[in-house]
Amino acid sequence: MSDISEEIINGCRQKNASSQRIVYETYYKQMFAICMRYARNQDEARDLLQDGFIKVFKKIKSFKGDSDFYYWLKRVFVNHCTDYVRSAYKKYIRYEDAHDIHAKADLQMEMQATEEPQPIKIEVVIRLMKQLRPDYRTIINMYAIDQMSHEEIAKKLGIKEVSSRSKLMRARNKLKALLKAEGVEQR
Repeated sequence: MSDISEEIINGCRQKNASSQRIVYETYYKQMFAICMRYARNQDEARDLLQDGFIKVFKKIKSFKGDSDFYYWLKRVFVNHCTDYVRSAYKKYIRYEDAHDIHAKADLQMEMQATEEPQPIKIEVVIRLMKQLRPDYRTIINMYAIDQMSHEEIAKKLGIKEVSSRSKLMRARNKLKALLKAEGVEQR
C-alpha cells in the first residue's frame, strides 16, 4: 500500500484543504470498511467516517512519522469506532434481551432443518456479524480483526479482562451457530 508523502502530511498539519482532500480520497475506502465493521448500517458508518477524518485532521500533529501513515490512521479510526460503540455497549450490557430466548429456540429449529453445508462466503460472515449483539460484534472486531489484546479491549470498553475473554468466546459460539444455521461449512 502506498503511503502518503511527508509534504501532504505537513499540508494537513497546516490545515490545507487540498492536502486533507488527498488524504481523504486516498484512504476513505479502507477507513469506511473499518467503520462498517463497527456500525449497524451504512448511514452510521458514513457518520463514523466523517467524524473519524475530522479527528484525524485534529490529531495529525501527533503523527511523528516513525511508522507508516496508514497504520497511524487506521489506529485513529479503530479507536474512534470503539469509542463510539463503547456507549452503546455499556447500555446494552445492562439490558437483557428477552428476544434472545426465542431466538435461540428458532435457531435450533433452523439448524435441524439445514441441508448440506455450503462453502463460506465473506458476504455471509459480514451479514451474520451484523446480527450479533453489539457487545459481541465489538469484541470480535477488536480482537480478531483489529488484533487488540484482551487487556486493551478491557481498558477501551471499561470492562474486566475476563469479561472480554468470555464475551469473545460467546460471540464466536453465536457466530458459529449462525453460520451453521445458514448451512455454511466451518473450517
